[in-house]
Amino acid sequence: MADNGIGIADLLPQEPWQGPPLPEFLNLYWPWYSPPGAEFAISNLIISPTEVYIGQKVIISCTVTNTGEEAGTYAVKLGGDFMADQSVTLAPGESKIISFQVTPSVARTHTVSVDGLTGSFVATAVPVADIRVENLTIEPSEVYVGELVTISVTATNYGDATGTKKITCTVS
Repeated sequence: MADNGIGIADLLPQEPWQGPPLPEFLNLYWPWYSPPGAEFAISNLIISPTEVYIGQKVIISCTVTNTGEEAGTYAVKLGGDFMADQSVTLAPGESKIISFQVTPSVARTHTVSVDGLTGSFVATAVPVADIRVENLTIEPSEVYVGELVTISVTATNYGDATGTKKITCTVS
């Protein structure tokens, strides 16, 4: 057998790109090699506002960055008390802000997550005025036609918001 200076170690691939050629344009690679591709990082979770009334909109946003070497598409998933997803396609090194809009329907602290980042916001009941008219007094209780009568009531707001109420007095 002739010695051509090539040993068995020279025939086995030492690096992923060495060895018998595989057609990369067909996405065929050696099993031990992962081609560089798109990789994504999620950062900067922002919840705005952090305190709302039921029925008000909340914006949940984050920054998605392609940290890989190729363009790619990523599905950003909103979880927790609200579920949604959005796909974003980014070039290498590109970043985009992705936003979700939610509207709470229950008064409580709501938890949200976006790909491992978590946060919360508080939804409270809309304050209302509860004005009640009480303690009707008429003085004097009996009068002749043309005499002065004083009619009074007490209006009290039992609610948790400022409000007005029209009070009408009808004498017959």
